[in-house]
Amino acid sequence: MRYLPLLILLGACAGGESKKPTENTIDPAAGVVVKNQEFNRQKPLVYSPQQDYYPSPKDGAQTALQNESAARDLNRIQQLTGGKDPLVVMMSSCYAKNFEQAFKVAESVYDSHQNLPTYWNQVATCHLLQGNERKALLFYNKALEVTPQYVPALNNIGVMYEKNGQDQKALVALQRALKNGKFTKTPRFNLGHLFLSYNLADEALPLFRGLADEAPADVDVRAGLANSLAQLGRWQDAWDEFNRIPEKNRSRSDVGLTMALTAHRLGKSALAQDIFQATDVSDGDQSYAASIRRLLGE
Repeated sequence: MRYLPLLILLGACAGGESKKPTENTIDPAAGVVVKNQEFNRQKPLVYSPQQDYYPSPKDGAQTALQNESAARDLNRIQQLTGGKDPLVVMMSSCYAKNFEQAFKVAESVYDSHQNLPTYWNQVATCHLLQGNERKALLFYNKALEVTPQYVPALNNIGVMYEKNGQDQKALVALQRALKNGKFTKTPRFNLGHLFLSYNLADEALPLFRGLADEAPADVDVRAGLANSLAQLGRWQDAWDEFNRIPEKNRSRSDVGLTMALTAHRLGKSALAQDIFQATDVSDGDQSYAASIRRLLGE
């Protein structure tokens, strides 16, 4: 089975300004040059873990990772920060694939942000979104150099390893992230999906259960919990969880496929067919869908 892609953990902090560049080779062996800045000096900001949390929405909407990750709701983060946080502006540019603008923002706040692991973590994520994994890893490690055991960087390194199929390294990075600091929801979420991909539902279940207790309306978490129960053969419990997911979300591949399987296991054959037919199967789930299609006798 395949499940939701892992999320990238992002942080936000206050901005600053700058002016003229000079080069500094950080990793000569790898041939990677990082451009530092020599600006009219501003006093560097002092890091606080609170800078890594995004503000909560005023409308009471709740997802498990809303204070830790901008990846799922960047527009909301922009609104809540008034479009004034330079790192949120930078990440918005990155997700829009306007990398030139993103790195201009990064350069403009170097002087004030250079001592913040959040800054290096954000720069790394931009390189990762650009497809430059070597530079991304370099900058994630720079964040760890500034603040050892910095959880967002550890989480993102784990995400990068997982996407490259280096699951053992991903596991180590995510477990390190989970053991350090208060920033634990996103590593828990990512670990849960990594465990599910290896059918380790016993390991995944408590992670998703805890997240569901904190954010019962989060569809991604609820899907992870339902899939965990299904892997364990707890079909009725899985069915109950799937039915807590709003109907409009049940066509998702990570919901509909296993929900159809669960209905079949509970003797709801006609309903299983209907759910399966309504599922929008993702490219990564084609093999899983084919096995369920055979099981349903299609």
